[in-house]
Amino acid sequence: MKKILSLINLLILLGIVGLLYRLLPPGSARGREPALDNPSHRFVRGDADDNGVVDLTDGIFTLSYLFLGERKPPCMAAADATDNGEVDIADPILTLTFLFLGGVEIPPPHPLAGPDPTPDLGCREPPFPPLPPAGSAGGPDRELTPEEAASWRRGRAFFNRPATLAQGLGPLFNGDSCRGCHLDPVIGGAGGLDVNVLRFARVDENGEVSQVPGGPAVSRQCIQSFSREEMPEEANVIEPRQTPTVFGLGLIDRVPEAALLANADPADLDGDGISGRARTVNGKVGRFGHKCGVPGLADFAADALMNELGLTVDPVHSPFAGVSDADGAADPEVSGQDFADLVFYMSHLAPPQRRLPDDPAGLDRVQGGEQAFLTAGCARCHVPELAGEAGPVRAYSNFLLHQVADPARRYVNEPGVEPGEFRTAPLWGLRDTPPYLHDGSAETVREAILKHRGEAEAARQAFQALSSGQQQQVEEFLLSL
Repeated sequence: MKKILSLINLLILLGIVGLLYRLLPPGSARGREPALDNPSHRFVRGDADDNGVVDLTDGIFTLSYLFLGERKPPCMAAADATDNGEVDIADPILTLTFLFLGGVEIPPPHPLAGPDPTPDLGCREPPFPPLPPAGSAGGPDRELTPEEAASWRRGRAFFNRPATLAQGLGPLFNGDSCRGCHLDPVIGGAGGLDVNVLRFARVDENGEVSQVPGGPAVSRQCIQSFSREEMPEEANVIEPRQTPTVFGLGLIDRVPEAALLANADPADLDGDGISGRARTVNGKVGRFGHKCGVPGLADFAADALMNELGLTVDPVHSPFAGVSDADGAADPEVSGQDFADLVFYMSHLAPPQRRLPDDPAGLDRVQGGEQAFLTAGCARCHVPELAGEAGPVRAYSNFLLHQVADPARRYVNEPGVEPGEFRTAPLWGLRDTPPYLHDGSAETVREAILKHRGEAEAARQAFQALSSGQQQQVEEFLLSL
């Protein structure tokens, strides 16, 4: 019954629209914009027929496209009067209401032609790529509303877009885009050794590690008017840092702090030799970065934009934002809308999906490897799941700091964090993120396990005590995550 009434109402609306179209004199439309100079990236929102004027014909044009199968709007972004990333019945309704009833406004660019402040559908140029399936590699973590899908696609476009000098790239930077480092196996993934960044410090004759002026990082590139960064002469500890995957970071960001603190045991009160501890940054528990130096995903994005690309962000969005730089571009160099879209995209990237063998024998080996993983004590740090906002987060990490580094090697410290302390790395998606460990020094999963020391010594020895077949099963289990 409801469908019949809706159809009747639609037919009445079409009849009224057609009658008004015949009765209205020329020039009675509101929001007129002469089509004098309209390059490919400029349009008037609501101008579905792309003639430079928002009038009754635009409502009829869109209705004809939607329900009669007639010509597709030449500028889909212009036909998207509601600016929700889709052309649907809401668009002609908004246009007609604006023209004849008032009380609503059409989003910009309107009434004057201009570029799309929320680019998604395209206008005489290729539109954004379609939304990948929810849960797929590089796709969203759930089904999105049309408004969310538009923001997600804009965020992905920003993540993928090479920044230019005019947009504020630099003056010091490691890459020209987020995708430049996070690209394997698809956009948003991890990075190889070729995009590692460097950290440095100084160790004195007593073995004490300290920061040096200009540290602890050095950028690889600079814009033409600047000099390339050089490492200070007093630096004698150099440590590469591996680019992690961005997949699933939103789920990690939404894990309550209480769930992280529940696994902390800084004084090792249970006597198991494992004393994971939380790092507090700006009053919040740090969960991102190799040393838990970043508490939230917006902070992660702002920090990376400044330190990896040299792009400034309004500090209202994050205390990690770079407020200004010296490259000549007006600050902030990233708009509030672009930053919000970027964070939404990253916040809703699907986590890595498990890949279990199809054959029963392979599945048995993976299950045997999981049991050996638990028995060896690996799960005391690589906790299989944490209680998330919307259910379990199966990242295989407690996101706490542990002393697990080889004492024979030198590492860079951070404020309040010892050189050999590192965050428990999440294991989901391990198969797509070689090489392994924070510095990419392990080419295989087995090598990564055997490089664990300190609090992980007992687990490492337990792994070595397994038969070669059992060790292989542990590796198969880890590569299935």
